[in-house]
Formats: sequence, structure tokens, C-alpha cells
Amino acid sequence: MGEDLVLALGGLSLQPRAQGRAPPRRRRFSRSLYLLRGLPGSGKTTLARQLKHQFPSAVIFSTDDYFFTEDGDYIFDPDCLEDAHKWNQKRGRKAMKNGKSPVIIDNTNIHAWEMKPYVIMALENSYEVIFREPNTRWKFNVRELARHNSHGVPREKIQRMKEQYEHDVTFHTVLHCE
Repeated sequence: MGEDLVLALGGLSLQPRAQGRAPPRRRRFSRSLYLLRGLPGSGKTTLARQLKHQFPSAVIFSTDDYFFTEDGDYIFDPDCLEDAHKWNQKRGRKAMKNGKSPVIIDNTNIHAWEMKPYVIMALENSYEVIFREPNTRWKFNVRELARHNSHGVPREKIQRMKEQYEHDVTFHTVLHCE
């Protein structure tokens, strides 16, 4: 196991520590991955733009980008969703390998397993992982979410997503989820 990986995991090691030797210092990350999460219409894209304003070098990747035509029309095709997520992960991976920071992933990320590929990339590339949700008053109000979402996601779908939403995710719960 590489020393970078050991440091990223907080200094965990299977090797016994030599007597008198201090434990490895926790790494201060110089690069960040923001994993935005929230229901459609909750304000994730607005939050992504605020972060971009705060960090001008930031890059924002959203799986939704896959469904925009060259003319700027959004045409969602649920049959292409798996390909869209793989495409977005590939963009995130490339940005991290190139040292871009912060990298912002603007997806719903309802389930921990949806974020796992990005968390693994962050671990492999020594990025700090920061989970962020919009702080809008309507972020779990289905009626308001249906009104605010820009892609016309039906209220019933938003309700199902709300029921499945995994709260209180952490780096470790995402990394070890199925």
C-alpha cells in the first residue's frame, strides 16, 4: 500500500510503529472535490455557481450536461443515464489527474453508492472530499422542488427520490457502501 494512500486514510497502517516514532501527521489537502447533493430544484446548480465565484479555478461537472444538445436544449433520455454518469465520471477523473481544484460534481447524489466512484478518484489523487447540500428552505419540500427544478422532473419522481435520500453521508460511509 502506498504511503500516499496510508496518509489519505489518516495514517492507518498494518505495520507496527517503531518505538519512539511519532505517528504520521495528517495530510493537509491542497486540492478539493465538492460533491453536491440534493433533490431536483433544491439549488445545487446555484450552489455550484457560488462555489465557482468563490474559487475561480473551479471546474463544474454535471451528468445533466450529457443531455444538452449543441443548440442548448435539454433532452433527457433515461435509457442513456448510465452512459451519462460514466461520461461525467470520466471528466471528473481527468480533471483530478490534471490537478484541477476544486472539482465540483453537481449531481443529485441521492444514494451513497452514486458518489463512490468520485470518492475513490479523490482518494487516488489526494483530494479532500467535501459534501455539500443547498441550504434552501425548500430543499425537502416536494411541492416547491417541483416548482423550482429546471428540468421538469415530475412531483411524483421527486417524492420517490426524497423517500430514498440518504442523509448524513460521510467519506467512510460512501467509501464502504455497496
